[in-house]
Amino acid sequence: MQTDNYYTLILVKNIIYTAFFIVLYSLNINAQEILIPLMENPALKAYQKKHSPIKSLKAGDTLELPFLDDFSTSYLYPDANLWADSFVFINNSYPDLPPSIGVATLDAIDDKGNFYQGAGYEISFTADYLSSKPINLDYPGDQSIYLSFYYQPQGLGDNPEEKDSLILEFYDVQDSVWNKVWSRAGTTNQNFEQVIIHISDTKYLKKGFRFRFKNLASLSSASVPSKVGNVDHWHIDYVYLNRNRNASDLIKHDIAFVSPMYSFLSDYSAMPWKHFLTNPAAMLKTNIEVIYRNNDNVNRLIERLDFIFKDNSGNRQNDTLEGGSSDMTPGLLVNYRAPFSYSFTTNTQDTASFTVTAKITTDDFDPVMNNEIHYLQKFYNYYAYDDGSAEVGYGLIGEGTKYAKLAYQFDAKMKDTLQSVQMYFNRTYNDASKKYFYLTIWDDDGTGQPGEILYQKEGALPEYKNGLNQFHTYILDTTLVLQGKFYVGWIQTTEDLLNVGMDINTVSNDKIFYNITGTWTKSKYEGSLMIRPVFGKSIVTALAKNPSFINNIDIKLYPNPVNDILNIRIDNEMTEQFYIYVIDTKGSILYKNTVEKQGSIDLSGFQTGIYLLRISDKKGIFNKTYKIIKN
Repeated sequence: MQTDNYYTLILVKNIIYTAFFIVLYSLNINAQEILIPLMENPALKAYQKKHSPIKSLKAGDTLELPFLDDFSTSYLYPDANLWADSFVFINNSYPDLPPSIGVATLDAIDDKGNFYQGAGYEISFTADYLSSKPINLDYPGDQSIYLSFYYQPQGLGDNPEEKDSLILEFYDVQDSVWNKVWSRAGTTNQNFEQVIIHISDTKYLKKGFRFRFKNLASLSSASVPSKVGNVDHWHIDYVYLNRNRNASDLIKHDIAFVSPMYSFLSDYSAMPWKHFLTNPAAMLKTNIEVIYRNNDNVNRLIERLDFIFKDNSGNRQNDTLEGGSSDMTPGLLVNYRAPFSYSFTTNTQDTASFTVTAKITTDDFDPVMNNEIHYLQKFYNYYAYDDGSAEVGYGLIGEGTKYAKLAYQFDAKMKDTLQSVQMYFNRTYNDASKKYFYLTIWDDDGTGQPGEILYQKEGALPEYKNGLNQFHTYILDTTLVLQGKFYVGWIQTTEDLLNVGMDINTVSNDKIFYNITGTWTKSKYEGSLMIRPVFGKSIVTALAKNPSFINNIDIKLYPNPVNDILNIRIDNEMTEQFYIYVIDTKGSILYKNTVEKQGSIDLSGFQTGIYLLRISDKKGIFNKTYKIIKN
């Protein structure tokens, strides 16, 4: 077992992250490789696609004390039994070593994962709210009621500037007004700090008392629109309101996990099941790792730490690996790391998945809500380094980056057909980063760098709303059989940022290469790109067996050259909706719409010249680009 002093560890991390973001945000338009904040929340967007829209939550019944939430049991949205709104993001990917697993993150986007409509460049606006339901504080004269919470600016996200503050307000029931009682100005990343506030004013000691957190946010300069994304992160943890407290009541008698588990594979977070079976022992990590802390001020005993492995197909009984017992001194942060053996075997043929649970057993008084964490080990049809959650966006931008190349290295463990590539592109303000690129596959040159081009697909565009996890699937229109190292990426057509999602909780930047000057260079930013090659039966072969969809599409554009109205007629046997884009010669999208059988585009406001018209189906199987001349 390895243990590290908490304060030493977090001081080092703070120095690293502060230096990281100083470098990150001091980059100017001439930068070549950059990171930017996300504009939207892919996890919330995915949830919204799968579930019915969340209605505005009402306050409902009055709660009784105690009020306690450490956000370890809710998912994406706050617990509706405690909170009256759903604007904040409940997660464990943005905070930097919180008191316990799970935090509420306030930022500049709403509960649907979209940018707030009232947002603007370089102006402060009220963004997220986290509002309690009504609480019974009808205890006249009681001087023992306190509210405490932890907060952290930035974490692993974007640091709020000084004007981008975090605010706490109390609700005056009698006058029906919210009053500010505490605030903090924005700053760079720091360790979580605890705040405790005495509630003694008689106007608050009433039934129906409420409190809420809110944040002020501001977008960066409009000088580089494709770099403007979600900003100003604040993280809240361990909100506790109760009687019989005092100003020194800052101790949490709690042992808690503070970080999620990650993949048990040595290189990937996910890989194809058949590829894994070629040599399972060589593809697994040698150790199992978790992080937990004693938040108490006395020595505590962990009676047992267990790891439970469940085959989700039901073909195998659960296995439990014992992690032993241990004594924990006050405030101790434990980086548990020990050898493990589990074979990950099942009777399924093509795909498999396993749920791994880490569970702490300790004293009966210890809150159990943060003593258990889970990880889903996926063996699907794709390779992935990322954990499925992007914290920032990555790309190449600036002078000299037109025709720049980005290549991501993978290693196919068996000969198989690459059928498609999945990418998650981060949206920027007004979709400024939606530019054409060449989807490209390279082989390895024998030295661990991209070599010859094996496949290239022109006319690809970032897509933002396809797929449950916000990945868009780009289907290869030819059969490509691979084994060993290969590279997936793009060649740009403009100097604008394409902005692919990057997960900074996993690290694979030694697999990320970019080429601007003719030489391949490894990325300097630690993280994993949201790019996933998908293997299996060729979709092109399947279409060849039933080619009616592709072969029977006949497109007519008239008149061309065109003065004002361009008519489009699409003849095909199926009722299929198509995307239509008008692009200038620099690759900028000037018009986007959808059409089924026929439609028209008003080009009267366009300047005289040559434009490209791209037509594609929603599955990415059919893509054609036409030249149109505007008189």
